[in-house]
Amino acid sequence: MNVKKFRGVLAAAALAGGLIGAIAPSAQAETADQAHYYILIGGTCDGAATVYNDAWLRGGIKKVVHYPAGAAGAPNCDQTPMDQSVARGHEEARRVVQSSFDENPGAEFTVVGYSQGALVANKVLNDIADGNLAVDKSRFSAKIFADPMQPVGPPGRGISAVLPAGTGAPSPFGGYVSFGPGRSDFGGIPFIRYCIETDGVCHFDTLEAPGGYFAQHLCYQWARPTDHRSIMEDTIADGVYTNGSHALPRQNCRPPHPVP
Repeated sequence: MNVKKFRGVLAAAALAGGLIGAIAPSAQAETADQAHYYILIGGTCDGAATVYNDAWLRGGIKKVVHYPAGAAGAPNCDQTPMDQSVARGHEEARRVVQSSFDENPGAEFTVVGYSQGALVANKVLNDIADGNLAVDKSRFSAKIFADPMQPVGPPGRGISAVLPAGTGAPSPFGGYVSFGPGRSDFGGIPFIRYCIETDGVCHFDTLEAPGGYFAQHLCYQWARPTDHRSIMEDTIADGVYTNGSHALPRQNCRPPHPVP
């Protein structure tokens, strides 16, 4: 190869390298911006959020809010009084939300809470909505299951929305108290609350609430025998938000009374 041709090859290689160098960061940034984080908060006795299957996130990035998820007196469960458990969960949720956003401010973020975890979700969503965290709230959404703070139906109101805030047995007597009703708007953050009819946690204002709690409350993660899918599997990453409550028909995955 003569010198002139060799210089031409070098020039072409340099140009190609420059183009690759110019394109690659942009492509990487685009991929990062398209990332979707799921901030997962488990229910009572599930401080590690094992209720959620990774596959249900459909390729999303999992961030877990680890907290006691306590229920004083419940077997095989952390014994932290519930009001203290929720307070600690709230602080940890704030930390996870902030650190996740700092990790990738261009991503999308969905806060997911179930049962006691829904209490924590309500509190951290209030923080995001009110500007109490250094995040862009337009990047956030929420999926809330079996919310004790559900303020309106359908199908009804949650136990914390029916009982006056503070009612119950505060710490050190179990910490089972009403947290009051949740918001019907989180400052424009898209959200949806899912509640199975007669689930006494989120549909407390029905005579069937006691039995409905046992029959319905564990059905959100239950694989239906008809198609082997669950409510959470179908909805966590479907991108559907109504900014309200969505009633689900009775699932009856368990009997309407305690079982061993």
